[in-house]
Amino acid sequence: MFASLSLARLHPEVRSWKAAAEALNMPGPMGVRCARACSATMLISADEWQARIIRAVEDTRRRDYRATEAKIEHRLYMSRWFKEWARQFRPGTHYSSVGYGLTWQWVNVAHAHLDLSPAWRGKKPTARDRAYYRQFADSLDEQQQFELAYALHKRA
Repeated sequence: MFASLSLARLHPEVRSWKAAAEALNMPGPMGVRCARACSATMLISADEWQARIIRAVEDTRRRDYRATEAKIEHRLYMSRWFKEWARQFRPGTHYSSVGYGLTWQWVNVAHAHLDLSPAWRGKKPTARDRAYYRQFADSLDEQQQFELAYALHKRA
């Protein structure tokens, strides 16, 4: 997340960590907290960090994570895809777990922050919410993870 914030800060109109977070559709205070925590423990200079960020951008294949996030958000009020996945790859899973499936895709396919999952419907998840999600995520075997990621690319 700090790398994404740092990249956003490279834009000339983004002058604060709060603005960088907001440019990434994250709450401003979350960006400030992340930047403070990471900046305090950095072992390299800010200039070296910026140079590394630029090199990483040049060396990385482009991928539109916003499009992936949009696909996940689009499925917020749909459950057929989850029912089909659960029936085929995880029998016995309650269909009310669709929010955990969406959140798993949000975190593992879109590489977005857990707290910003659309499954929380704009509310900050509680410790209990996060614990239930982790229980769901930790219980997925390799094939279930692969198929849950692939389900995002199938017809909703």
